[in-house]
Amino acid sequence: MLASMAVGEAHAAPPTPLGDMAAVRAALQSAAMPISTRTAQSITTTIERIAAGTPRYNYFPRSVHLVEGTAQPFLYDTTAADCLPAGFGEQNDSVGIARAIAGPAVDENLPVPVIPPGKVNVFFSGMNTAMSSPLQADLVEVAWLNLTTMQSGRAPLYQERPADYIVTLSNTLETGRGTIVFVVFGSILDNTSRALPPCDYAPVVGVVQA
Repeated sequence: MLASMAVGEAHAAPPTPLGDMAAVRAALQSAAMPISTRTAQSITTTIERIAAGTPRYNYFPRSVHLVEGTAQPFLYDTTAADCLPAGFGEQNDSVGIARAIAGPAVDENLPVPVIPPGKVNVFFSGMNTAMSSPLQADLVEVAWLNLTTMQSGRAPLYQERPADYIVTLSNTLETGRGTIVFVVFGSILDNTSRALPPCDYAPVVGVVQA
């Protein structure tokens, strides 16, 4: 009997190894986000930056002109791996910075400058990406959940402020008052990329009091 057990154990198939990229991709597919191999690489790079204690970027877009209210930073800076021309950023990566402005607030560069209570303007900047065209259709989205009311939503980010030399995309969302969890994800096509792929950013999460 011991011999037969040994034979059975000898023929048992070993577990299939799962690479880091595949594991990250599998974990996020259930969130209905467009997760590509390059996005998974960006997630790994972002985790490595956070684990290494890499300082966050001290950048605030010139196209955001707040005269009332404050911009709340997201929990961390994100990364798009290996999408910039040679010589830009670390390993040709683009760092993504997300913030949110909860009403009441006023930003003179928005099409509708007044952000009333119950609305939040989310904006995302891709470092070292050149100006974006409003017609370029960068595929960046924001999903949100109001933990106070359990309302949720999802919307695209687009260039609603004046063009800057760093791509900054945004949208004003009717979230209601409360504690709001946001996740921004997607890609930006750098106007200077030529044959380079879009910058696929790892999802970046923020918790905002609105």
